[in-house]
Amino acid sequence: MWVEKRATGTYKFVEQYKSPLTGKRKRVSVTMDKNTAHTRKEAQAALEAKIQHQLKHVDDGNLKHGITLRELATDWLKDYKPMVKYHTYDNSASRVKVMLKHIDGDILVEKIKPLLIEDFLNGMIYKDDYKNSSVMKFKGTLGNMLRYAYKHNYIKANPIEQVNVQYRTDEANDDTSKKFLDDNELHEVLRFMYHRSPHYGRFCEFLYLTGMRYGEAASLRRQDISRRDDGKVVASINGTLVNDHKQMSPKTGNSRRDVTLNDRAVLLLNKESVDHPAKSEFIFESRQGHPLGNTILNYWLRQAKRKFDIDKVVSLHTFRHTHISKLAELGVPLYLIQHRVGHKDATTTKDIYLHVTKKAEQRLDSKLNFL
Repeated sequence: MWVEKRATGTYKFVEQYKSPLTGKRKRVSVTMDKNTAHTRKEAQAALEAKIQHQLKHVDDGNLKHGITLRELATDWLKDYKPMVKYHTYDNSASRVKVMLKHIDGDILVEKIKPLLIEDFLNGMIYKDDYKNSSVMKFKGTLGNMLRYAYKHNYIKANPIEQVNVQYRTDEANDDTSKKFLDDNELHEVLRFMYHRSPHYGRFCEFLYLTGMRYGEAASLRRQDISRRDDGKVVASINGTLVNDHKQMSPKTGNSRRDVTLNDRAVLLLNKESVDHPAKSEFIFESRQGHPLGNTILNYWLRQAKRKFDIDKVVSLHTFRHTHISKLAELGVPLYLIQHRVGHKDATTTKDIYLHVTKKAEQRLDSKLNFL
């Protein structure tokens, strides 16, 4: 290591190393304010860390030791971010934060065994009360991280392949009827949300009337609403809400669409416009001028679930499922429902449609003897 004094009065500490890929010498450097015994020691450690970071990405066929779970997470997220939409990345990054709270981030990746992963995932189900579907997402994210580790020779084999999660059996055959609300439940929940705030109530009712996803409705701006030549009012779905900003790309290609609004939905938009000045970016906003947050809305929906003892899933997404169930009940063909809600081929939409139409057939069968 040598030191170069810079014109700014700072000191540049430099070290060389030989690249295994090219055989050539490369340099790494770090700048310090002073040149003392203490700063030289700090610089030496920083330079060594930089060299090791460069060398660990060199694939020489040998296992690379000393990589921690926290380092793996940082490397994988950096590699993963440009490959996916921000919302997908953000969800993965959030799951990584949760993992690092439950699993020591300083554990060496090469020391991670299937049992450690099983304990973490099973604990999420039976200690932290996570749903099976949520734990599956955590397992998927961890599996992607460990596949990255295997690809870069941090581990000899991927332990996720030997993990056996003990999912709750009572969720194995999820009851489709618990995914949407009946008329009485819907009325109670909406009345509760209107009582909390007219903004909350209008937003939740708008989700039910349109079948939009939270991010689609929350990111609607005035210019996204238009009246067609036939007099119908439509909302153009062209983006979603990410970190309080509109990302001009919906969840999937099929999500980009125009949604026809009925008279009640138009009325709700007009009432929101009255409450917010024209300079507001979004139609649905809080009193502070921010988009309505899904965290606080889902919190109050959980309170409504408890208050009315509703034995179903009650969240913002429940209004979307309830919209699908109502369209099925009205006899709207499945392909039109899928187009309206922006689904090309969604299992949940099909399940709800078949559940509702099957119930209608059973009601018809019970009345045939009265002909």
